[in-house]
Amino acid sequence: MTDLLVLFRPRLLGFKNGSLSRSAGQRRIRRLLFALIGLAFWLGIFVIFYRVLHYFQGVEEFGDILARKLLSMVLLTFFSLLVFSGIITSLSKLYLSRDLTLIHSLPLSQGKIFLARWLESTLDSSWMVAVFSLPVFLSYGIVYDGGAFFYGTAALALIPLCLTASAVSALSVVVLAVLLPAGRVRTIIVFFGLLLVMGLILAFRLMQPERLVNPESFATLVLYLREMGTSGSPWLPTTWTFDSLHFALAGQQREALFHLVLA
Repeated sequence: MTDLLVLFRPRLLGFKNGSLSRSAGQRRIRRLLFALIGLAFWLGIFVIFYRVLHYFQGVEEFGDILARKLLSMVLLTFFSLLVFSGIITSLSKLYLSRDLTLIHSLPLSQGKIFLARWLESTLDSSWMVAVFSLPVFLSYGIVYDGGAFFYGTAALALIPLCLTASAVSALSVVVLAVLLPAGRVRTIIVFFGLLLVMGLILAFRLMQPERLVNPESFATLVLYLREMGTSGSPWLPTTWTFDSLHFALAGQQREALFHLVLA
């Protein structure tokens, strides 16, 4: 633990000394501006999800199914963002950072250096997704009366989701760095990231999400319920997170804790 604190100390001192520099005033103004923009975006997400969930709640028999499907799609989107952000951050921290020569010259084991860099990249790649996921969970808790247990489950479920995405990202970066130079890997990742965004948009349109609010497009009511009620793959971490949140929202604490432990 002491070695990890030594590796984290330069960053902590950077935050502390940043407020003492000559450009501290301009930096505060910049941070305040970005904070106001982020707050407006945060409130916008909350208002949109609150109105959508409130509308779903008014749809008889299908509202709860639509809300569960929306939560599953949101978690899958969050996980995709975490993986892509984690790949970029892990590549920068593990292979492209300027202080790597100094860090590896310290009398510390390679395992501790890698652990410290991985934890730092996990924090950098996850904090924004975690912050902007809060209005989504808050809207679900308010509309469906989730209570304190639901909010606690949501907070705990985010931790393994972020850690799993960061682990997958770091492993992918290590494998790619063995095959290709680190500088070229970054260019390839950015290119494939753009392709991934385009693929997600195309896949979203091919799924025809307008069918979610049009039960008449299905041959029978049973077929509609079967398609809407299908859960995700049990191999996906988002499925474990979704199950824990779903049972917590329904007030089934034992089932929620069971799936939370699985996550």
